[in-house]
Amino acid sequence: MRFLHSIARPNTDFPTASAFPTIDLPVNPLSLVLLNFELTNTNPAALLTYSAIDDLITNVTSVVIKHKGENIIAGTLRDLVAVNALLYGRFPGWDRLAQTNGGIRRVTIPLGFGRKAYDPKECFPATSRGNLTLDITRAANPAGFSDCNLTVETVELIEAEPERYLKYTPQSQTAVVGQFDQALPIGNPYLALLFFDTALATLDTATSSWGQVKLLKDNVEQYYPLSDAQTLAGQMNMFFGGIPMDPGHVHGYDGAQAGMAVTDDASIPVSQGLRGYFAMNFDPNGDGMYMFETAGAADIKIRANGTSATAVRVTPVELVSAKK
Repeated sequence: MRFLHSIARPNTDFPTASAFPTIDLPVNPLSLVLLNFELTNTNPAALLTYSAIDDLITNVTSVVIKHKGENIIAGTLRDLVAVNALLYGRFPGWDRLAQTNGGIRRVTIPLGFGRKAYDPKECFPATSRGNLTLDITRAANPAGFSDCNLTVETVELIEAEPERYLKYTPQSQTAVVGQFDQALPIGNPYLALLFFDTALATLDTATSSWGQVKLLKDNVEQYYPLSDAQTLAGQMNMFFGGIPMDPGHVHGYDGAQAGMAVTDDASIPVSQGLRGYFAMNFDPNGDGMYMFETAGAADIKIRANGTSATAVRVTPVELVSAKK
């Protein structure tokens, strides 16, 4: 068994407020796509004006991997970071986080086609040139950086004969106060449902747009007959382990002590901005024993009852057969 870790698109300028030119992805079975962003700092007014990862995650508004026109992986960069980090332990990495004006910050975001990287049984199957493509769009430069370059690398599994792969694309709407439904796709088994709640992410009050949630299959309750969004958000650590949000940290002091308090590590604040996410997990053991089957159903939906009318999203993580 062999793998190829190679460059699909070399370091290229990513113009502000625009879509990057479509990238053709490799034809061999594909395990990982690695998005490497190189940011040029603008001089911050103070140490905490911006953070390396969070500014970037907000700036990239759309990432779409398509196969013959069908979305396989899609969403905001924040949603895709959340799927890979919270569900499968693939967190962003970095090789430098300069604090100086004009300095470079380089961050790598992994996108996986399987629960485990390098799994020859769970990766995207071989295809023909031009069928599998990547499109990325970003907004105007924020205060924290003045330029962005993108490098795309991939991990192919040459002799792999995949049996299945992951598909994750979001469903979204603006919630209403009170009861509302969100329809979900039918056909493939679910490993998880990853939710985002703007109220949970941004408000300091005890409100949630998803509120209490239940999963219905043909109007019969399944797995989660009634759960509180805020409890499920707190349960993320139980299922998925601790979330290393701040590899750098800052201590604040008054007066003369301030000069003594700064160290190299403490001067690099990093936030991955994963507040507001929670999940319904149908694969707690990672072996598919409890996955939620949707084939043959007439209707799959989430029924919610919230207290705040903000934007919400849910991303089903589907396990798709590669033998279709």
